This record gives sequence, C-alpha cells and structure tokens, in this order.
Amino acid sequence: MFYFRLIFMISGILSFVLSSPIWANEMVEQNRDKQETVHQIGRVVVTADQGGIKGIAIEPGITSIDLDTYRGSGREETIQDILQGIAGIDIQRSAPALSDDKDVVKLRGFGGRRFMVRMDGRPIRNTGGFGDTLLDWTSLSLENVERIEVMRGAHSVVYGETIGGTINIVTKKGGTREDMKPEVVMDADYSSYDTQSYTVRLTGNAKSLGYALAGGYRSSDGYLRNTDYEIRDFTGRFSYLFPFDGRLTVGYKISNQDKSLSVVNDPSGADYDSSYPDIPVDAFGTPYYSGGENFFDRKTQYFDLIFEQPTKLGDWKIHLYKTREDRNQVMNQFFIGDYRKHCWDFIFDDYGWIVQNRVSLFDNHHVTFGFDGKNLYGEYCMHRPPLGPTEADRQKKIEHRAGYIEDSWQITEALNLTMGLRYDDVILNFVAIRGNEISVNEHIDEWSPKAGLTYELQPGTRGFVNISKAFRIPTWQEWNCMGYSTGNYIDKETAMEYEVGVLKQIGRNSVRLTYYYYDVDNYILFNRTSTMALAMAGRLEDAVFNADYLKLQGIEAELNFKIFEFLSGYINYTYQDYELGYTPVPEEQISNDSHQLPRHKANLGLEWDPLEDTTIMADIRYVDDRKTSLNEKIDGFVTMDMGLEQSFRNKKLRLKGYITNLFDKEYEETYLIPAPERTFGVNVSYTF
Repeated sequence: MFYFRLIFMISGILSFVLSSPIWANEMVEQNRDKQETVHQIGRVVVTADQGGIKGIAIEPGITSIDLDTYRGSGREETIQDILQGIAGIDIQRSAPALSDDKDVVKLRGFGGRRFMVRMDGRPIRNTGGFGDTLLDWTSLSLENVERIEVMRGAHSVVYGETIGGTINIVTKKGGTREDMKPEVVMDADYSSYDTQSYTVRLTGNAKSLGYALAGGYRSSDGYLRNTDYEIRDFTGRFSYLFPFDGRLTVGYKISNQDKSLSVVNDPSGADYDSSYPDIPVDAFGTPYYSGGENFFDRKTQYFDLIFEQPTKLGDWKIHLYKTREDRNQVMNQFFIGDYRKHCWDFIFDDYGWIVQNRVSLFDNHHVTFGFDGKNLYGEYCMHRPPLGPTEADRQKKIEHRAGYIEDSWQITEALNLTMGLRYDDVILNFVAIRGNEISVNEHIDEWSPKAGLTYELQPGTRGFVNISKAFRIPTWQEWNCMGYSTGNYIDKETAMEYEVGVLKQIGRNSVRLTYYYYDVDNYILFNRTSTMALAMAGRLEDAVFNADYLKLQGIEAELNFKIFEFLSGYINYTYQDYELGYTPVPEEQISNDSHQLPRHKANLGLEWDPLEDTTIMADIRYVDDRKTSLNEKIDGFVTMDMGLEQSFRNKKLRLKGYITNLFDKEYEETYLIPAPERTFGVNVSYTF
C-alpha cells in the first residue's frame, strides 16, 4: 500500500501547485530578475542558470543536473550515481564498478541498446559485450562534467538513434575571466570496502584560450567476491575564441581500468567463501568461477574536435569525433564438461561527424538542419579451449549516415509548434560464422517524422504534446550474435511515441507531470540459450528474433521545491507498465530489457541548512516489486542515504560525512545479487 499513499501525496502536491495561479504570478514577478536565460536549439533546451533546486532544473522535455551546484547525500563517482534519483530512470547494478556488458541504466523502461548517451552532443556508445553497444558506465567519471541533460523520448531530430531518449553529458571547456586566474578543485573520498577516489581539476584561460584539465584515481576491494578494481581517468579540453566569434574546441578523455570479474559464491560449492555475500550460479547469464583468473582490462579513449561559428546565415557547428576501446578479458568458465581459461581480446573503434546549422527566419521560425554519420570497426581474438583460437581482422561493422531538418514556429506568444523530419541510412556488414567467411551487407533506411506543440496556459504554466516516430540502428550483436549471421532472421525495429504533459514554474520551484505511450514494432529480443547451442541444433533463427510489438506506457511526476530559505528538495514518482506481443520462443527463454522493471518508483531528496555553512542531506529511494524473465519475484525496497556537509573558508573547503543504506536494508537491484549493506564514507574538497 506504500505506493498508493505515495501517489495520493504526490497528487495532492501537484493539485496544490497547479491550482495556484495567483501565487505563481506573484512568485514570477518577485523572481523575474533572477530567471535564467533559455536558449532553444530545435527541441533541445539548454539553461544558463545555477541548476535549479539542488542543482536540478526541469523543462518540458529535459531534466538538467548542474554538477557545480548538485549535492547528493552519498558518494558520487560516475554518471550512474547521479542518475539514480531522476524520474524515468532505473538503476540495476550487480556491483557499482562492474557495469561492463550490463544494462545498468534504463531510460523509460529501455536498456542501453534503445537509448543514446552522448558527450557534448556526439554519441559515445561503447561496444559493451561481443560487438554490442551496452555502455561502460564506469568510464564516465565526473571530474570534468559541467551538467547532465536527461531528454526522455525520441522527439528530437537532432538526437537520433534512440527510442527511450538521450542522456547528454556536457563537459567543461575552460574559463573566460579577464584576470585569467585559474581555478583548482581537489576532491578526495574514502568509504567502506577500502573504496577511495581522488580527483584534481584545473580550469582557466590564457586570454582567448580556455582550458579544463582533470584527472582522477579510483579503487576498491569490492563488496562481492572478486570485485576489486583500479581505475585511472584523465580529461582535457582546450577551447580558443577567435576575434570573429568562432570557437574551436579540442577534447580528449581516457579511462584505464583494471577490474576483477565477480565470481559464483554458492554455499553448496566446494570453494565457498563465507566472508562474501552468497551469489548462486543462477545469478549470472555467463558465470565465472574461482580457482582461475577472472579479470577485465580496458582502455577507452574519446577524441573530439568542435568548431562553432555564428554567421548571418545561422549558427554553424562542425563536430568530428573518434572513440577507441582496447579490451582484454580472461575468465575461468565451465565449458564442455570442464573448467577452462577463456581469453578474449577486442579492439573497437568508431569515428563520426556532425554538421549542423540553426537559422532564424521571419523572427518566429527557428530552423535547425544538419547531417551526421559514423563508421564502427572491430577486430577480436578469442581462445576458448577446446575449440581453439578464433580471430577476425579489423572490419567495418556499421556505416551510418543521417540528415534532418526541424522548424520551431512561434505561432503566437503562447503557442509554439515544432515539426521535424529525420532520415537514417545504415549499412550493416556481417560475416557467416567460420566456414568461408562470406561477407554480407544489409541496407536499412528509415524516415522519422516528429511533431510537438507547446502552449502557455497561464503565466508560468505550459502544456505540451509530442508525437514522434523513432528508429534505432540495430547493434552488431543483434545482426551477428557471437559471430553467427542472426541478422538474416530479424526485421528492423521502429516505434511510435505519444506524450502529453504540463509544466508549472513558480519562481525557481518547478513541477512536471507527463504521460507517455510507446508502441514499438518488431521488438528485437535475445534467447537466453547459447547462440552456439542453438546453431548446432539447427535453430539459429531462435537466437535473435522479433516480438510482434512492445507497448510501454508510463507516468512521470517531478517536483522541485523550496519551502523555506533553509529547506529545499525534490520528489519524483514514476509509473511504468508494458505488454509484449507474440514471440516465436517461450517466454522463459527470452532475455528482455523490460524484465525487472518496477511498476512504481519514487525518490525524495531533502536539504536542510540549520546553520549558514552546515547542510544536512537525505535521499530516500523506493522501488516496487519486480519480476524476472523466469517469473521470479524480486522484492521491492526502500533505502535512505544521509550526509552532513560543513563548509569553511567562505565555502572553499567542504567536508562531508555520509552513510548509504542507513537502515542496512537487504535488497537487490539485480536478481540474486545482493546490494551493498550499510556503508560509511567521508569526502573532502577544496577550491583554490
């Protein structure tokens, strides 16, 4: 009954806020001089404020988290740590640092294959598993991040290749101070399991040359068996402002990771270690066992070159980028009747470009058009005794080109209509397994129209409606699963998306209520059974297949509030439900993004400033019961994190102590894998 009370409470808050036009008008007038400037590029809204309440700002299509003002009650190490409190996002970790090959983050019910993560507007999908695109979230450290933008749904022609939405990471580019005084921020964090992280960031400028350099080190013993890790990060951005108002930015980011792989720790096993939590074999899709080597080394690099130039013919942007991933993985697995050492070496790289212009016509039309493209390459070497080595030379796997145009038409002062069209053209290259190495090129293209209407119902209150067609590029894993030509048996996946909502702003307080409905056609699914086993049985068509449809709907409610000068916070609630159409294989054999989704989820974050330089923070998280694809129940849970921060020297020195999982709740984010118990930590940061 908890969530019914929660829904009633949130409904009451929304009713109170939405029925207060007089209070709203007064607050808007009082804060008119404090309002942020909003720049709208097509359907992407970028705010230039201080981040809203607790650093979180809400707009109709976007929730933005400003990292300079955001303060959580616990430890924030990577992007996923920030996202867990945002409406519409689910976090399902097996261990905090072991995001590799896992669907750790879900956006509106969709996993990593169906939403896009970008950095400064460019895609950063890594290869994840064997040619998959499940993102390595641990490479996305926070040392040089300015803000995180969560855009739900596929309603922007600019940000394509998605169904669930886009998470855009905006990096720091450097300062523009006249005195050219640099800013240095040093941060250190230590918590349970000998978990520690250290970062240093230098930001400044030398006349027209801005720079933002940051480095970090992270390590931990891990709370699960064989989950220790050591990670080194570096990010650099140089930005030069030309006399003709153009800006050239050069960026580089690298993450070097040495991580052990979590192993089975079953009480019935001969090598059981009672000093670690129990993890049975059934908890793993691919189990690893102690008694041999289990580790994962990865180097991920991001290269960027961006040129921006305002002209009389519009604001132009040219973005060239490249990603390279070098990965070495060694596992002790049970295979064909024995425990064997398996070694996989991968090199994946992609490069791409974005050319975009935004021009204003007739004062009330803002037209955005552009082109983008990318090529994905891969090579690998595997050794799986007794099968022997398998190798593949560098090969172009995916070639993608796209063009788009969008018109934002301000029809009246209160009414805005946005219409756009995107065209994607993709060539997927896959090779028949072993044999004669027959190369096949599959061509896919799709038109995706999009439309949105925003109307100001009254000062500070906007209603919005979006209707869009969505398309995503199938992953290499879907078209060539484990080296088999599974793409011969699947159809492309598209979706129609419908969304309606209202946003009300009362000064810096914001409330958003949204209903959405997605109808995904030819929803692509994987079989839980080994692709090799299915191929040997003559059933390769059952390895990767289409469901007739997936229908997903949900409700999101967000409220940022400041009750008094010393008490502020946020509360959000997410409802989501789905229906899966006919599948050619039994449900218990299906591996599905939408399994393990809670129907109800809520977050509450509070900041209390009892003294001028003292802040007490609390974050409460509620997740409803879930079901696995095997119809096994995962119990719901409520957790609470608390932190106490004390500032010194005019807020230049900050000292924070925190407790996560305050009441030591036993719970699971992922089936059969226990989440961490109560942990303690301390954080100190200093700004020069």
